[in-house]
Amino acid sequence: MRTAQDPWDKPRRNPWPIVMACAAIALAIILALTVSALTLNFIFDALLADKPPVTVATSAPEPTSTPPPTAPAETPELVRHRDDIVSDGRLLAYDLQEIMQDQCERYGVPYALALAIAEVETHFDPDATSPTSDYGLMQINQCNHEWLQGLGMDPLTHAGNIEAGVYIIGGYLDRYGDTERALMAYNCGPSGAQKLWDAGVYQTDYTRKVMTALEHWTSILED
Repeated sequence: MRTAQDPWDKPRRNPWPIVMACAAIALAIILALTVSALTLNFIFDALLADKPPVTVATSAPEPTSTPPPTAPAETPELVRHRDDIVSDGRLLAYDLQEIMQDQCERYGVPYALALAIAEVETHFDPDATSPTSDYGLMQINQCNHEWLQGLGMDPLTHAGNIEAGVYIIGGYLDRYGDTERALMAYNCGPSGAQKLWDAGVYQTDYTRKVMTALEHWTSILED
């Protein structure tokens, strides 16, 4: 049995054709926009490629006059020998002065002390000998020659004699820590000096002479 038909109850249309048409239109719009963007980008890149690079203008530095390079100041040459290293009218030879300075630097001995010993021992005579078999500027006794030669020093040569004397006094300075004690050992030997110390003697004519000469040479070298 049929009932009365609702006026709103009309046959429904199929919506899919409309949806598909709208989607196609939207896709076409998107494709068109994409192609347009790519085209613009290509054109923009081409313009940039043809455009010369932009140079940033900077102010040119003011011209300055460059002064000619100045020569470095000359360093005064170290005085290695002097004309006033004289004892009893004898000048200590220039080459021996230099050797003595070098050995004093090597063994940590004051140069003035080495000069004082050489003056008291020989008045700067590098070929001096004594009746007790002492040789050379620093009067190295023959009993010390063998062991010194074992260290590469020849007390019978001018240079070796100076090195030996400076080496020996330097060792005594390190050992006793006192200049006069070191001089007593240099003059009398360690055992002879010990006997004097045991007897309460800490100064001799030899040490007084060397200490006086040391004061003299210290003042000379300071000029």
